[in-house]
Amino acid sequence: MSQLQLDGLSRATASDGLSDSMTTGRGLPNHAARPMPVGANALPLASRSRPLAETALPVLAAEYVCPGETHPISHSIHLARLSSFYSKCRECEHRHEVGHHAMPPVRASGSPVNASDAQVSRAARTSLLETDGVRGIYLNELDRPRAAEWGAALASMLWDDEPRVGGTREQAEGETRGQGDKGTRGDEEPVEGNAAFSPPPLVPLSPCRSASTRRGPTVVIGFDERPASPDIVTGVALGLRRMGCQVIDLGQTTAPCFQFAVQHLDAAAGMFVTGAGCDPAWTGFDVVGRGARPWSRGHMLEELEARARAGVMRPTRAAGSQRTFQALVPYEAGLWKHFHALRPLHVVCGSATKFFPRIIDRLFARLPCRVTHVTLPVRHRDLCDEQDSDVRRVATAVVSGGQHLGLIVDDDGQRCAFVTERGGLISPGELARILIDFERHEHHSLKVVATEGLSRELSPWLKRLGIEAATSEESAASVTTALAENEARLGLLNDGRIWFGETPPACDAIVTLARLLQALSLSDASCGDVVSRMRLM
Repeated sequence: MSQLQLDGLSRATASDGLSDSMTTGRGLPNHAARPMPVGANALPLASRSRPLAETALPVLAAEYVCPGETHPISHSIHLARLSSFYSKCRECEHRHEVGHHAMPPVRASGSPVNASDAQVSRAARTSLLETDGVRGIYLNELDRPRAAEWGAALASMLWDDEPRVGGTREQAEGETRGQGDKGTRGDEEPVEGNAAFSPPPLVPLSPCRSASTRRGPTVVIGFDERPASPDIVTGVALGLRRMGCQVIDLGQTTAPCFQFAVQHLDAAAGMFVTGAGCDPAWTGFDVVGRGARPWSRGHMLEELEARARAGVMRPTRAAGSQRTFQALVPYEAGLWKHFHALRPLHVVCGSATKFFPRIIDRLFARLPCRVTHVTLPVRHRDLCDEQDSDVRRVATAVVSGGQHLGLIVDDDGQRCAFVTERGGLISPGELARILIDFERHEHHSLKVVATEGLSRELSPWLKRLGIEAATSEESAASVTTALAENEARLGLLNDGRIWFGETPPACDAIVTLARLLQALSLSDASCGDVVSRMRLM
């Protein structure tokens, strides 16, 4: 026996003797006369195996779940989020559970007193819906997993409009038309002696496909130039493909180009990731249906949000496909028809995007007009306010450079405002008068759609000109619906958006600029003189 085994044997003997003495009260027995075999019992007690429950680390029980989340957090993380004024804590029922720690002072609404008013107002938002889209703070209110939920909700609504099989009942009846009542062809006589036998009618298999193989609806996606947009559009595409949709990815583009692609590709819907109209930390979606019809609050957006919150089931096991499409080339080709018969004018264009100046430069390269660009910051701006910093910046550039006209374009490429050569802001009503006066020379029976405020302002003037006007709500969906119902040529919103009654109705700041340049080219008068003349009409 080796020395190591002898040492282990002696320690085991001593340990057993100590155990016996503690249990029986007797002295240490003499174990030298009966040596123990070297094995499991010969090892020290500290080295013997213990039950798994004694050696495994304790599992921390889940105590809290933040609002809108599914994974639990521990008590320490709960306290850490409370101390850092986590936005979701203001809506949590456990926000007062701080244990033995000092309770932070809170208002009656539950928000900490040292939080800014902006934080409090954001935390109180129960819906991400705006008038014409979805907007939320990146990561705090809208991230990639939540974007996937919105994409899946859109797919669920589109699947409800799709037939559950590959063909319709009319197609199936057309396939079976010409068959006899007993499964024979119409020109075939039944065989004698088989009158009692009536085989079941043949069912056509070609038009009817299983739910796992039917083709999903086609959805176009795109995103703007904000840093958060690529991450959000990835979640949108994931949710759409998981629901079996055929995704067409435009990549980084503009909202007018995106809407053109939805109509050009005859897609069932489209989702454009953008934070236009908000500060840089915000992101969101603009959703359009078939024919690039916008979805607004009161027109489908509430149902979309309800499905995104409740969750939806997959209608098919087969995942959808995804491919790219370069929509900028056909989109620009369709803009050339709007720029003709123009006199040489110098325009100052202010924009916060990179796409808009590039498109304008390519269009103006073949025109007698010139353009000067002014880079604007990404921010929320009021294009109807003459004191807005971006409006004043463009107006200063127009006056100092002696240009004929100034244009301010919002981040969406749709909202726009103009300033005269004197730096004065053209109001939405004045711009509407110029465009309506130009359109009535092109179309004798002119119809327009305007919001209630603009309609009230323009109603006496329109009646004198014999122009029919329809009133709509302050949303893109209402204006486009009224345009289609009344077969109108112009749709006017009070925020700088103008729809032209084409196929489909287009809301594009570039088209608005082209129409205004055409109106100014009818005479040699300056932009300010044309505006003054419209006021006197």
